[in-house]
Amino acid sequence: MRNEGKERKMLKKSQTEILSLFRKDILLKSSILKISKKSGKAYQRTYDSVKELEKKKILKIEKIGNTNLVSLLLTRESILHLSFLDEQEAMQKKLLSFDKIAGLKEISHYLIVVTGSYAKGTQSKSSDLDLIIAIPDNEKAIEIQKLVENLTLTFYPKIHLYVFNNKDILEMLLDKKENYGKEIFRHHIILKNAYIYYEILKEAIENGFKG
Repeated sequence: MRNEGKERKMLKKSQTEILSLFRKDILLKSSILKISKKSGKAYQRTYDSVKELEKKKILKIEKIGNTNLVSLLLTRESILHLSFLDEQEAMQKKLLSFDKIAGLKEISHYLIVVTGSYAKGTQSKSSDLDLIIAIPDNEKAIEIQKLVENLTLTFYPKIHLYVFNNKDILEMLLDKKENYGKEIFRHHIILKNAYIYYEILKEAIENGFKG
């Protein structure tokens, strides 16, 4: 884990800004020119940053027709940096409920995700907080559900809890029908262990998930 912290620091600000574009649109395939326009950076600076990220096996450049398209590689390196950015974003929200949930030691090793109105930024004072906890496949969701409901009983806003096994989220992503897994993909704030989300997403993409 100490080495992972050092690896995070290796990214320059311009590289982090480009990676953030792909974090917001994981399936994005774009030319360097379009990336330059989206990031508001000069083309040459963007080109250099993309090439550096390619060397780090974070981005991939492939020629399709007459255009070089850039896409995200979900490697250990990219997942490390993406996870850091996700959890940093959650902390910047400065919501007490986020800190309290992320600080629950009983669930500290699980993927913890907020979705729904809080993830969309459309919440009101009366909105429940839709909370997702993803647990290993060999653990029982009903037991974790009861545990977390008791732990968060007095939390405000009121917690609307969903507990899934990791494989359940994977199956929902791969299902062609609309479901809660697709909602998590589209709108989420990751409070804890974001790397688990990206590992599930990587497997889904490898098995044909296209958003």
